[in-house]
Amino acid sequence: GEAGVILLAIFAGLPLPVTAAQILWVNTVTAVTLALALAFEAPERGVMAHAPRPVNEAIVTGALARRILFVVLLMVAATFGVFNWELARGSSLETARTAAVNMIVVSEMFYLFNVRRFTDHAFRLETLTGNRMAVLVLAILVVLQLLFTYAPTLQLLFHSVPLDAASWGLILLLGALLFWISQLLTGAA
Repeated sequence: GEAGVILLAIFAGLPLPVTAAQILWVNTVTAVTLALALAFEAPERGVMAHAPRPVNEAIVTGALARRILFVVLLMVAATFGVFNWELARGSSLETARTAAVNMIVVSEMFYLFNVRRFTDHAFRLETLTGNRMAVLVLAILVVLQLLFTYAPTLQLLFHSVPLDAASWGLILLLGALLFWISQLLTGAA
């Protein structure tokens, strides 16, 4: 999703919704936290009853590639949507970029719940409560994003600025929509 945002902006000749330093921030905080959450994921029910993958099958199958592309497109649309919405309502470029960075991170946080299970759907309480490490890691990620947005030192380093309630409302709404749409269209049922 991050690469898609940058590529679209470059190819369309648009202002970059995120700076290089901000992408570095996103990569640093999400790669460590979200990977850690999945590392502690328990196996799915009946995992040993599934037939093994054929040895000549690619790791990224056509169906998985379509799912990845679909989710990337959702993340890019949400990020550009938030970025352009901020600019349209008269916010500064720094505000629009801060919102875009938070949209990327929130999208990845919501998507974590889609990928916790490969065959089971995510519309269940266990999705939110079944992995205490995922909940802890998400809490840490929320704190890191709040620091990115509101801590003066990080604001100076990353050119971030405080966001208002309307910005957070839109970011959280789009993150939840990404979860629901990606689950409905690509998740197991």
